[in-house]
Amino acid sequence: MILLELLVLLVSTAVLAKSSSVVVEKAAKLSIFFGISTLAIGLILISVSTSLPELSVSVLSSTSGDGALAAGNVFGSNIANILLILGLGGALYGFSIKRRELTDIALILVLTTIISLYIIYAASISQRALAFPEGLVLLGLFAVYIYRVLSRKAPVEDEKKDREKVSKKEALGAFLWFCVAIVVVLASAGFVVESAIKIAAELGLAESFIGATLVAIGTSLPELSVDVQAIRKKQYGLALGDAIGSNMANLTLVLGTAAAINPIIITLPVLVIALLFAIVANVLLFYVAATDKRLTRQGGLLFLGIYGIYLIAIFLAQAGQAMGM
Repeated sequence: MILLELLVLLVSTAVLAKSSSVVVEKAAKLSIFFGISTLAIGLILISVSTSLPELSVSVLSSTSGDGALAAGNVFGSNIANILLILGLGGALYGFSIKRRELTDIALILVLTTIISLYIIYAASISQRALAFPEGLVLLGLFAVYIYRVLSRKAPVEDEKKDREKVSKKEALGAFLWFCVAIVVVLASAGFVVESAIKIAAELGLAESFIGATLVAIGTSLPELSVDVQAIRKKQYGLALGDAIGSNMANLTLVLGTAAAINPIIITLPVLVIALLFAIVANVLLFYVAATDKRLTRQGGLLFLGIYGIYLIAIFLAQAGQAMGM
C-alpha cells in the first residue's frame, strides 16, 4: 500500500512541476499580448487561480460554523506565501525586484498590514466578530484592488514589438492552456498532499503533526510550485505578483466571503500570533524591496528561518492552550 502511495506522490509531484511550468509560460505570453507587466498578471490572474484551495476550504469551514479554521487557513497561507514560498525561491535562485514594481508591491503590503492590524484590534481589544458588514467591506476592497491593477498598465519592454509576436489566436490558445494547466496544478497538488498524508499515517506519525505540517502547507502548494518555477525561469514579476496578490485575495476575497456567510470570531492566541507574523513578513519584504531590490540566497534563508520560528511559536501556543496555560 505504501509503495502505491509513494508512486502516486512521485507522479503527482512530476505533473505538478510540469503544469506549473506551463502556467508560467502561458501567463508570460498573455502579459505580452495585453501589454501589461507580468507582475499585473501575477497579481490578478495567477493569484486568484492559486487561491482557489484557500477559498474552498474557508467557505466550507465558514458554512459549517468553523470560522476559526477559515481564518487560520487564510493567515497561515499568507505567511507561507512570503516567508516559505518567496524564501524558498530566494534561497534556491535569488531574484530581483524592479523599481517600477515597488509602488504596487508597497501599496498591497500596506493594505494587507492595515487589514491584519484591524483584525487583531477587532479580535483582541473590542472583542468583535468579523460579520456580514466587514465581509462586504473586504469584498469591496478586493473589487477596488482589481480595478486599480487593471487600470494601471505598467510599461513593458519593446511592447509594440512583442505584441506583434503574439496574435489573437495564439493569445486565446495561451489562455486555454493556462486554464487547463491551473486545473492540473490544483488537482495534482491535492494528490500530492493526500498521498503524503497516507504515507505519514502508514509510518505512524501523529495526526496532529500531519495536520500542522502537510495539510497546512497543502493549500499553499499551488503557489509554491508556480512561483518557484517562475523564479527559475527569471519571471520574477509573476512570482511576486502571485505571492503578494494571493495574500490580498486571501484577506479580501476569501476572508470577506467567509465572513459574509457566517461571522468569524477570532479569540485563539494562535491566530493572533499568526497575524503578527504576517505583519512581520510584510515589513521584511517591503524592506528588501525598498532597499536591496533583490532577495539574495542569504535573504531567502533568513525568510525560511523566520518561517521555522513561526511554526515553533504556533506549536508552543497550541501546546500551551491544550494544557490550559
